[in-house]
Amino acid sequence: MQLTQEQIEAWRDRRYHRTPSLRLRTEEAARAFVDEVGFCFLFGAKGIEMPTLWAAITGAKRDVPAHHNDPDLGRTWTWKDTLPARGEVYYGKLLCAKPMMVSLELVPTFYALSPNYGELDDYLEQYQEGRMTVEAKNVYEALLNEGALATSRLRQVAGLAGSGSVARLFDRALTDLQTEMKIVKVGISDANRWGYAYVYDLFLRRFPDVPERARAISTDQAMDTLLSRYLQNVLAAPESMARRLFGWDDWEWNRLLERLTGRGLIQRLPRLEGARGAHLA
Repeated sequence: MQLTQEQIEAWRDRRYHRTPSLRLRTEEAARAFVDEVGFCFLFGAKGIEMPTLWAAITGAKRDVPAHHNDPDLGRTWTWKDTLPARGEVYYGKLLCAKPMMVSLELVPTFYALSPNYGELDDYLEQYQEGRMTVEAKNVYEALLNEGALATSRLRQVAGLAGSGSVARLFDRALTDLQTEMKIVKVGISDANRWGYAYVYDLFLRRFPDVPERARAISTDQAMDTLLSRYLQNVLAAPESMARRLFGWDDWEWNRLLERLTGRGLIQRLPRLEGARGAHLA
């Protein structure tokens, strides 16, 4: 396979809806875009190639403005709240600890790679084995016992109200629990002094059917699906970037590439015009 940077960028412009004619103008179009690409970042992550909701809304390669009175930025912020609140897409921090959207079709695939068994008390085994911080345990149990909570109230119930190091521990707990698909954002609230706060709940209460659907998906199948969809979106990417994005163990990664290259679904390119290092395409 011979690919040029121009071909790759032209593919991404179409796939990412990064052109004026393809830009997203409605919430319905935004949901269809997430379904089309499968998963995307909200604004992006440094050093990672990925479709973004922001680029699809702007229909261009455009930096995020520093001011807040930009119409495209307003739509991005609004739709990333309204679409998940209606249960039409999944929104949370899954890859690279960055906010992203996932189509409902692929949520069980991600869940199949999580450390969960599909029970509300899964977290206890992780905590007892030292794989969960006490702060994450407290946040999870606050939601388990109280139900959905706005961020400000969640801080209080979890015993993590405060600034400085306490605030950092709380934020880390939220990120860890989202990455492991234990909690999820379910809405917004005006219950703080800024009039805007996320509302969190347990993943299993929001998506009770996902664990059963995920049981039918093996680890190999889940990895195959996610890497294949990723490469369908970006067309070609440095192998090192793809590994960093998903963070899978070396032995899993090597077996994954053997499977997909053996079936002719992807190719490993030793070099690519204008780029360094091995690429996947």
